[in-house]
Amino acid sequence: MANLILWRHADAEVESASGKDCDRALTKKGRKDAVKIAKWLNQHLPANTEIICSPARRCLETAAALHDLNGVKIKVAEFLSVDSSVERIAKEVTNADSSKTILLVGHQPNLGMLIAKLLGLSESTCVVKKGAAWWLRQRYIDDAQKTTLQTYLFAVQHPDI
Repeated sequence: MANLILWRHADAEVESASGKDCDRALTKKGRKDAVKIAKWLNQHLPANTEIICSPARRCLETAAALHDLNGVKIKVAEFLSVDSSVERIAKEVTNADSSKTILLVGHQPNLGMLIAKLLGLSESTCVVKKGAAWWLRQRYIDDAQKTTLQTYLFAVQHPDI
């Protein structure tokens, strides 16, 4: 992973008609916020970005805002589901193609815990607000030896900014 962007789904309904958490849709505010962040992402994403999304409806609707702008393909992955663990997500991310930018659309607290883990912080340190995107980058400190990999925060974007 050279670039990893974590995008938390935007504001969603408290309950779904089915009563299932995974069926909760975005609110009107959530749809507007998703479009705001999608526009920002669309301006900044490298061409080689792979978008991977939780199967939860609110995440799919959030990612759809970006798809609607540029037709980018969205891959749905169980490892980002509400019931997943940060360990599983970290394993998938570290096995990803490092030549691509990876954009994950998922849930709190797992996104925040993954950010904290990659930055070497305590687990409860990072809270990803609804609709926000956190962009992390990795680089080798000593490029010649490629011995020390450093992860740093490149950007944070929130719909209210």
